[in-house]
Amino acid sequence: MSVRVGRGEAKRTAIEPMALPPLGRRPLVSVLVSNFNYAAYLEEAIEGVIGQTYGNLELIVCDDGSTDGSREVLERYARLDGRIRPIFQENAGQAAALNAAFQASSGEVISLLDADDVFLPEKLRRVVEAFMSHPGSGFAIHRMRRVDRGRGFLGDIPLVYRMPSGWRGASLPLTVPTMLPGLPPCSGLSLRRAVAERLFPLPKELRAFADTLIQILAPLITPTVAIEAPLAEYRVHGGNVGGVARFTELHLRRWVTFEDAIWKAWGACLESNLPGLSANLRLPAEVPVSANAYAHARFRSGTRARHLYRMFIASPFFESMPGLYRWYWRCTILLPDRLFRSSFDLVYGQTKLKMLLGRTLSILQRARGVNTSHE
Repeated sequence: MSVRVGRGEAKRTAIEPMALPPLGRRPLVSVLVSNFNYAAYLEEAIEGVIGQTYGNLELIVCDDGSTDGSREVLERYARLDGRIRPIFQENAGQAAALNAAFQASSGEVISLLDADDVFLPEKLRRVVEAFMSHPGSGFAIHRMRRVDRGRGFLGDIPLVYRMPSGWRGASLPLTVPTMLPGLPPCSGLSLRRAVAERLFPLPKELRAFADTLIQILAPLITPTVAIEAPLAEYRVHGGNVGGVARFTELHLRRWVTFEDAIWKAWGACLESNLPGLSANLRLPAEVPVSANAYAHARFRSGTRARHLYRMFIASPFFESMPGLYRWYWRCTILLPDRLFRSSFDLVYGQTKLKMLLGRTLSILQRARGVNTSHE
């Protein structure tokens, strides 16, 4: 079969998942944490790990130049539990911190944890069991609970999409970096070490959104095993990316910058890491216009917004989106800039209305014993 990539066509055979070595009977799990000024949440994150029902673990926390007392928390816990290994570095961003933690790890299974999130007690046991029962899968995901600052329930993750499972690499487009709908954020991701070694080190330019690159690349390398139970809490508190209620031009500018780094890493993965791709694969020299680039122009009330809209609607970024999002983005050209910014906050932010709707829908789904899903 052939796929169009950039201006030409690149022939390929079907992408095949990488072969994985056998997993030990009781594998060591390395929990990797990047922390920056989250001392207020760090204790709960650590307690959630050391309180796991699966005890063969190491917790490696890279403190990324915190100035809020995080160091004291980490040093105190390290004295209490030898499985906790803190690393301290000058501020360099999320990717650099995760790289340092991964380099110091030795586990056969890698689980990621944001410093403001919490693992539920059965998390690591269920992840290890999932890898054991699916020996060909190197990427494990699970449902999460969205909670507020005090860990009050706000809704489920994912809310309306079914979690992906199985081998999806051969069906993913090779035109733009594409994230499967229904993937949880950082604290819902675990990897076999052989897969993690294909992904690390992460590009240092990703001072945030480092987990996005893992979400994009892991399904291209290995099958996914999905655990339907919620095994972690994702905290929404306004100080994290997922807790933003009202976006600014600065948010969008940063997203565009990170998108460039993700594009480069995705291209490098396609060209060097995926069995089955032919050597003549060529990617576009420039990143196509994305939703973020167009939205950034709208937030700036830029004169090029309409031009960027036309380029975005014709881009592979738009074609790779789920249908509901394509409908939203088509309609945005009809909105004045002020209304566009409000609609963007509603679709991508954590507004009070959205959190209320999410909590209500989650409660109704649990009462009915079903999951609403859209493919």
